[in-house]
Amino acid sequence: MTEPRRRNKAAKIEAILQTSVALFKKQGYAVTTTNQIAAEAGVSIGLLYKYFPGGKPDIARKAVENVREMILSEELEEATAENAAAVLHHALLRFIKGHRQVSANLAAYEMAVLEDPETADLGRELFAIGTDSVVTILTKLTGGKDSKNLRKWANVMFHIIDSVTHRQVLHEALAVSDEQLADTLTQIIIRSLPAVMETR
Repeated sequence: MTEPRRRNKAAKIEAILQTSVALFKKQGYAVTTTNQIAAEAGVSIGLLYKYFPGGKPDIARKAVENVREMILSEELEEATAENAAAVLHHALLRFIKGHRQVSANLAAYEMAVLEDPETADLGRELFAIGTDSVVTILTKLTGGKDSKNLRKWANVMFHIIDSVTHRQVLHEALAVSDEQLADTLTQIIIRSLPAVMETR
């Protein structure tokens, strides 16, 4: 595929995702149709299904997946014991802001999970992305290796991060600001490191 065609494909996918966010916010997930998304995004319905074979749940999942992937960054690869707090704070703040940007798709994805068991399975895959990113940071900061116990800690930590962020964005603010929430989540991870090291 040539570079212009790649850019064109990426632009169309982005248009579909942005249009879906706008429509889900404006009228809700249940009322929004794939035909409407395609028309407003300026693509054919066939092209929409080419990029998102699962329809609405697939579109909502991709938007949520993009947010999950925001916690994975080159910064985490550069984390050390000395800069861990700053690196984590920055990554977590970006993660929270990413949630806020696609809050309509997060809500839509929750609806999709309730309506479609296959989408629920995909949701579990998305959590694995976040867990892997926490495994990366825990491994670096404890000087250990990826292990079963480390993965258990990472799984619990990511569920805390994701659940608290979800609550902050979609329901009621648990912290005065996103900055404050990022600080709190950073401290939870940093203060858990001794316990992680004991059980690795």
